[in-house]
Amino acid sequence: MKRLLLTFLLPLLVINTYSQQSIKLDGIDSLVKTHMSNRHIPGLAIAIVKKGQVIKKSHYGVSNIETGTLVNENSVFEIASMTKQFICSAILILQQEGKLTVSDKVSKYLDDLPSSWNDITITHLMNHTSGLRDDWDEPTSYFYQNNTVEKMISAQKKYPLYFKPGDSFNYSSGPFFLGLVIKKVTGENYSTFLKERIFDPLKMSSTSVYEYRAVVPDRVSGYRWNYGVLENGEDIPPAAESRADVGIITSINDMIKWDLALKNNEFLEERSLKQMFRAGLLNNGKHIPYGYGWYIYFFRNNLIIEHGGAFRTGFGSRITLFPNSDLEIIILCNLWQSGLSELSTLIASYYIENFQRISELTTKLDPQIKRTKELEKLFFNASQKIYSRGNLYQLTNFSGFDPDELEDILKGFNKFEFLGKVEFKSNPIELYNTKIEKILYYKIIAEVITYWSFTFTQSNELISVNLED
Repeated sequence: MKRLLLTFLLPLLVINTYSQQSIKLDGIDSLVKTHMSNRHIPGLAIAIVKKGQVIKKSHYGVSNIETGTLVNENSVFEIASMTKQFICSAILILQQEGKLTVSDKVSKYLDDLPSSWNDITITHLMNHTSGLRDDWDEPTSYFYQNNTVEKMISAQKKYPLYFKPGDSFNYSSGPFFLGLVIKKVTGENYSTFLKERIFDPLKMSSTSVYEYRAVVPDRVSGYRWNYGVLENGEDIPPAAESRADVGIITSINDMIKWDLALKNNEFLEERSLKQMFRAGLLNNGKHIPYGYGWYIYFFRNNLIIEHGGAFRTGFGSRITLFPNSDLEIIILCNLWQSGLSELSTLIASYYIENFQRISELTTKLDPQIKRTKELEKLFFNASQKIYSRGNLYQLTNFSGFDPDELEDILKGFNKFEFLGKVEFKSNPIELYNTKIEKILYYKIIAEVITYWSFTFTQSNELISVNLED
């Protein structure tokens, strides 16, 4: 009787599981289409990988509005700053082969550098602790004035460092110089090295470094939404568009291959992967939210490893890893400033339990008003831009935000409201090789209300601050 009952129930369980999965995927389709409509995104491709299996690969909209060409799984998008994880991988390959070490000073490979750059190492370029500026903050006219590699290098040399190498964190164009290091070590352009050592071995046949003369099948056109009008993305000089910090073009099919190769150690040794996904350290021992080409932080009680790309040429991209849930989400689209971080988070909520928005929490009685006052002082000072790029991360890890961004987010800062905490006393979790005891959540009252998390160690040290909603 039990065997007959089991025989009867098993097909029903399979049907029910399939039905639930189908409903989930349909919900994601609806979610993506709504986001595209709200953000005016012409075309988009996504992939969801769970436990090493592709559970969803979909494409939506058009790759070119003028021709009406639809996005497909081989449509080739510019991925901008997501390039950085590839260039850092190339450096780690060279280290595996004994051709360099990440602790080498850059001056060993590049000539005629300013004396203030003497202590910059390859690691500093990889994890944005060099003190260099990000010239992508400049208007497009800057790149037309500096329209060759040599001119861009020369322009960078003229600016003082924000801080002594290793003293702080500032997202910069450091990986641009990694491409020059690769050329010096190997004798070939970084684009050739990536093709020979990563793209071809992984059969990433749609992936290359931008080359304005090249005919690229399924190339996607880029756009931007500008004051209520959809426009073509900006043109920039080829020397800038092909740089080692932004230059890769690829498809959703190939990004799946990249994701699985990282999971399966297909080209990087275990020790290299550990280096890549290990948050960097400042000279004073403080951790930063960045490894080699990846941001690393806690978000909604989950470890997040991610990187995005947003290019004025008209593209957005994002890859987000949720290691604790064995989940990866990859999104490519052809609109600049397309809100892909938000979309990735919404998709993740379908697969991660209790992935609750912090803004859904209600205000509670604050059990430690003194500590809250100390945090309020930290944020008040940030709202007044009292902290510089040189000392902000010496205080604590602000999860990638710089003083200008904090000043803007916290404009009109008033007070904190306590929302609750999550404690890990009985089973501490690890972040930045440190045992975490608790995460506190606050609603920040300012001109724009925001929600933040504050992560503390067992010794009550604040090691991470992050914007949640």
